[in-house]
Amino acid sequence: MVEYLDLLRNDLIANGISEPFVALGLMAGALAAFAVQMYYYLGVYGGLPRFRNNRGIRADVPSPPVSVVVVVRENTWYFIEQGLPLLLAQQYDDFEVVVVDCSYSEEIGEMLRDRSTAEPRLHVTCIKPQPHYEHSIKLALTVGIKACRHEHIVFTTPDSYPVSDKWLSLMAKGFICGDIVIGYCGIEPRKGLLNRLMRCSRLIRSVRYLSAATRGHAYRGIAHNLGYTKSVYFGNKGFNHLNMNIGEDDLFIRKIARGDNVSVVMNPNATVRQMQYGGAGWWWALRKYLGYTFRYYPGRVRRSVRTELASRLLFFACSAAVVALTPPVWWAVPLFFVVLRSTVVTLKIRRIGRRLGERGIAWAYVLHDLWSPVGEMLLAASRRLRPSKNVWR
Repeated sequence: MVEYLDLLRNDLIANGISEPFVALGLMAGALAAFAVQMYYYLGVYGGLPRFRNNRGIRADVPSPPVSVVVVVRENTWYFIEQGLPLLLAQQYDDFEVVVVDCSYSEEIGEMLRDRSTAEPRLHVTCIKPQPHYEHSIKLALTVGIKACRHEHIVFTTPDSYPVSDKWLSLMAKGFICGDIVIGYCGIEPRKGLLNRLMRCSRLIRSVRYLSAATRGHAYRGIAHNLGYTKSVYFGNKGFNHLNMNIGEDDLFIRKIARGDNVSVVMNPNATVRQMQYGGAGWWWALRKYLGYTFRYYPGRVRRSVRTELASRLLFFACSAAVVALTPPVWWAVPLFFVVLRSTVVTLKIRRIGRRLGERGIAWAYVLHDLWSPVGEMLLAASRRLRPSKNVWR
């Protein structure tokens, strides 16, 4: 055996490889990481394009009446002029829109009340300000839930809007086979590479929790496009982690979700878009702020996310190192697997994106694919070294 290894080493050196065993080890590491990546993109995430949320739903079973709850604080003017009309224009027979006014503005409150007088489907409830105390989003949502006349509730936010007037009907249909309905929210499309990278980031993070939910292991939703029943909310004694200003979607869904009570809605017409308020700084601050809940996710979820990111980083690092340590004739091996992985990932993300209404970002995903492992490590380090005080109450 030793003689064979010596012969192999001498042969590789004769072919121009100065560190043959190091190169072989790096190549083996790249192949192992490639196998892990295929497990995720063909196995764990592979079923999303084929998933149909109407399985088990009988055509003769009507969708239930629905309440839509929105808590307004900042950006209220835009919501009243742009977002609210889109909610009220939904093509659905029996629904109401409950707006919880936390703007602490008499002018805003009067505008909402005037609009509710003209719109019978609109109901407004106001939370009055208290000195030296800002009401939490969880308290405001609880007030909205209590104000709803219907058992089934869909939640959205003032900084997001449905892309179709069929959004509510599709989300409501999800209640036929589940008490919890998880939808998708992407970043609004704009011109520029940065916007596409933001949309790629939102897409892949949504792919993780949507794929888990379709397999009966739901651990989160997204506040912009989420639904559950009053019975589920009060039966589980309301929101958890009340010492945090976040977690009303992901941590609460983790609390109430079971394998048989979650419905996943994936349809381009059921997509909601979040407005982009700024550039890279805004996106970094938003990702950092919302990322504090990650530590409370189930251990298997945290391990899965970290394994996928680590294997991706290892694959690219080992492939680059093989190219650096071997002559050009050997580059074909790592480059073949790099091209193969990129092709598989791009095609898979493109198919999933079509299901969710995300188009025109497949080429940008290649750049996001390279950058995101490093970006996630920097975000995690930033949360530890410079923690945000706004997270905690």
